[in-house]
Amino acid sequence: MPTTLPAIATSVIACENLYKSYGSIEVLKGVSTSFAKGDVVSIIGPSGCGKSTFLRCLNRLEAINQGHLEVMGQDVSAAKLPRQSLYHLRSQVSMVFQHFNLFPHLTVIENLMLAPRRVLKFPAGDCHDLATHYLAKVGLTDRADAYPEQLSGGQKQRVAIARSLCMKPVAILFDEPTSALDPELVGEVLGVMRQLAEEGMTMVVVTHEMQFAREVSNRVLFFNDGVIEEEGVPSEVFSNPSSDRLKSFLSRLSQN
Repeated sequence: MPTTLPAIATSVIACENLYKSYGSIEVLKGVSTSFAKGDVVSIIGPSGCGKSTFLRCLNRLEAINQGHLEVMGQDVSAAKLPRQSLYHLRSQVSMVFQHFNLFPHLTVIENLMLAPRRVLKFPAGDCHDLATHYLAKVGLTDRADAYPEQLSGGQKQRVAIARSLCMKPVAILFDEPTSALDPELVGEVLGVMRQLAEEGMTMVVVTHEMQFAREVSNRVLFFNDGVIEEEGVPSEVFSNPSSDRLKSFLSRLSQN
């Protein structure tokens, strides 16, 4: 039985010495951290440093090669988890992807109703009420009967957020949720995320939006070469970085 972090029992998500490889390529090289209820944690770092892989390991879209992972106190570290365990995990820790992943043949309301109906086994009427409630929350009530191809990128991402909320998760993972959007559409998605943060939703966000990381996060993790090289409150990470790699990363961002 692995030794667990002191915070692991009280965390929504906690991991210790997480390793992930693809063949001979090591992507995560011993990541240990935890996320408490209500945390808004931004993960920053250069491309290819392991940020998105780490996020995908947290709700087991990727198998873990080594290490310990707990979600709501349940050990989900096993190389293979039963299908029902995976469904339960992903209902607790939902994911918002970079490219939306909406079903093109379903309307917006049908996209939102699908998982609560099939995974949570809610009655159709309850699923419809739930979907309607969260569509209103993201400001898209009038698009309930539209198909994804009829939406802007920002609207698609707001639908994807509403879809995650329909699972009543304890935490939401965001994998670069604005990077596929035109600049003028970024604000509407970040606005929804800010609102969720204010309401106490636990959020782990891989992002290149440094203003969001500064203003909304209560903690920032800087990934580099498969490890967390630096972490802390945003004011310290951005204003007083200690690692040379983080200084270089922030310097390049300020020049863009």
